[in-house]
Amino acid sequence: MTFLDLIDLITLTCLISVTGTLLVQRLGRYAKGQWERRLPPRYLKPCGVRRRAPVSASSRATDESI
Repeated sequence: MTFLDLIDLITLTCLISVTGTLLVQRLGRYAKGQWERRLPPRYLKPCGVRRRAPVSASSRATDESI
């Protein structure tokens, strides 16, 4: 096996690996979309960070008087 054959083999292996990874990711996204489409809305809760409600001025005034 010559050096150029080895480089060709490495290039081909890399291309197949990248293509396979992209294909698996796309299939995973497709399957997730199909799964979420079939679930009722109560199971589709957002997974983000919950933010606290802003403090009103009346509750701030009572905290400062203590």
